[in-house]
Amino acid sequence: MLTFQEDAVTAVVLGIMQDAGLPHAGCTCTRCLAAFDDPARGAYAACLAVVDRRRNTELRGEGTELHRDQAKVYLFDATPDIKFQLNLLAGALGAHPQRANRLRQPDAIFLTHAHMGHIGGLPQLSKEAMFVNNLPIYATPALCNLIQQTTLWSPLVAELEFRPLPGGASVDLGDGLTVTPIPVPHRDEWGVGTVAYRIQGPQKSLLYLPDIDAWPQWPAAEATLSGVDVALVDASFYSRDELGGRAPVAHPLVTDTITRFAHLADKLILTHLNHTNPVLDEGSEAETTVHRAGFRIAQTGDQFVL
Repeated sequence: MLTFQEDAVTAVVLGIMQDAGLPHAGCTCTRCLAAFDDPARGAYAACLAVVDRRRNTELRGEGTELHRDQAKVYLFDATPDIKFQLNLLAGALGAHPQRANRLRQPDAIFLTHAHMGHIGGLPQLSKEAMFVNNLPIYATPALCNLIQQTTLWSPLVAELEFRPLPGGASVDLGDGLTVTPIPVPHRDEWGVGTVAYRIQGPQKSLLYLPDIDAWPQWPAAEATLSGVDVALVDASFYSRDELGGRAPVAHPLVTDTITRFAHLADKLILTHLNHTNPVLDEGSEAETTVHRAGFRIAQTGDQFVL
């Protein structure tokens, strides 16, 4: 269970892997076998949370004040590992107000796009599991529609409150905390779009960008990355050597990212790593190259006060 700075807004990394996590289903590579044998060597799918532990004060009748000490917790993507990631947030979520031995549900979930690693945890919120009620879900209007129209998920949909969020339309979460979706190019089988999220806190800003096809396809890349204090960016593959002769996968290579944005090394943190990525191996040539270039590799539990 993670702890967070009091009276602050904190972004926390809850996972660093590509959609399928580590170990990868059906994989017998050295990394996956090690993680199957020892769960401590595994890692969750890429996910971020924002925890607002500021003391909130409301004015009530005749000038009396009501202080609310309960943290606000916002999740960015609902991964297949959501039950473990919610458990990491147990201290911030606190107890469910009506159900003994249950955690309170998060205050909202922001979805980046429709791929498995980013919405695959939604069924865990249904009545068979967490059984949320009126949980706000922010996503592109088209993704909201897709989920609502998927008959298989209709029992879950009844418990969610969809809040369509067009690109560029900020959500004000109160007292200097805003979230803005930024459309980015990424393979889109359903035509629902992919977004990154720019999270502006009272002191600093963070960009969450777990998936993008290629930097040259996004003309706003330089300005967007330069305009934040921290950027968690897609680092799925280190090099084409991982593909085993297959056609290139729609993600920028780490080698390209650290060359292209060498001048932003102090801002960029690499996340969404495929299980084949050699930067996962401590002391490897790939990890050493990344660190020597001044870049960081995300770790579950990393925190950034915003």
